[in-house]
Amino acid sequence: MKSDIFKNPKLNFLELRYVQDIPECTKMHIHEELTITAIKKGSLNLIFNDTTFELITNEIAIINSDIPHCATTNEISKDGYVLYLKKEYLKNINLNFNSFYEIIKQKNIYKSFIKLCDCLLDKKVSLIEKEEIFYSFCLTFFSFEQKQTNEQTESILATNIKKYLDENYLEEFILDDLAKSFDLSVVHLIRVFKKEFGLPIHSYILNKKVHFAKELLSSNMPIIEVAQNSGFFDQSHLNRSFKRIFQITPKEYQNNIFPKC
Repeated sequence: MKSDIFKNPKLNFLELRYVQDIPECTKMHIHEELTITAIKKGSLNLIFNDTTFELITNEIAIINSDIPHCATTNEISKDGYVLYLKKEYLKNINLNFNSFYEIIKQKNIYKSFIKLCDCLLDKKVSLIEKEEIFYSFCLTFFSFEQKQTNEQTESILATNIKKYLDENYLEEFILDDLAKSFDLSVVHLIRVFKKEFGLPIHSYILNKKVHFAKELLSSNMPIIEVAQNSGFFDQSHLNRSFKRIFQITPKEYQNNIFPKC
């Protein structure tokens, strides 16, 4: 049975578990965290004390903390995801879910959740991208309080955030660190930057890294060293990111600049 877990101390408010072949869980149990569940194939019966729901593809189930439940499969069910979220952290970002449990049938929310899960499990995705996609998912489902702010003030704030990123894009940090530096909530940080510059923060950072890699490639530095010096996990990560922005691989780029005689 193939399985995987994402858990990182810097993002200690969440944990994701993935299992390819979904087993039955017939004993009633509770979780201290709020849980969100989805599957890619088959269906599950989610059983509570007083009712049963069928969970199918393109739906997600959200279950509050300390709610007794169990699950059985109706057929061969595959690719199951369970995301565990700490309630304390959610309250700190003004996120609340007051129901005991709920089945969400909107396909766009399901797709956002699967995108988040795949991102969390991908070992070649930076923590800041994982974190930002987590908040993007939350914004498609949960509602946040947003204080009215002056547009000029927000523009200045976004410019200051951009300046910080320009100076520190090769450093490893997460959105929580960045938000604390500017005395903002993470949600406000994400919104103000994207509104001003049209890109998520992690995409802006990736663009900076790719353009820096381009400079290093222009000095005829070996590609593997370029990847190491420009903040990529490895050469394949650089190749994928570079081609996405410039529609050419780093090797093709260098071969055009430094043609072999």
